[in-house]
Amino acid sequence: MNQTKTFSHEEALELVPLLMHISSKTKRELNVLNSQLSFFKANTDKAQNIQEKINLSLQAWSDKIRRLGAIPVSLCKVRIPGEEGQHFLWEYPENRLFMH
Repeated sequence: MNQTKTFSHEEALELVPLLMHISSKTKRELNVLNSQLSFFKANTDKAQNIQEKINLSLQAWSDKIRRLGAIPVSLCKVRIPGEEGQHFLWEYPENRLFMH
């Protein structure tokens, strides 16, 4: 994949459940890691290790979104290239798309 693909409105809507699943899993993971980071902030080595896990989680989310043909805008906010130069926007936890 990883190529620029354009989606019809129906195709973009079909991505929403996948985007929701990927993003909700990442949000849960990041919530746990951020709690750990807050708890261990005085322990530099432990905090650095947790920060690396956070960065890896964010990168994994971004990679998965790109493999689907969408474009990560910010955490859990995605732009989906549409036909004729339009774009759809999706943001967790919405179950719908917005035109951009």
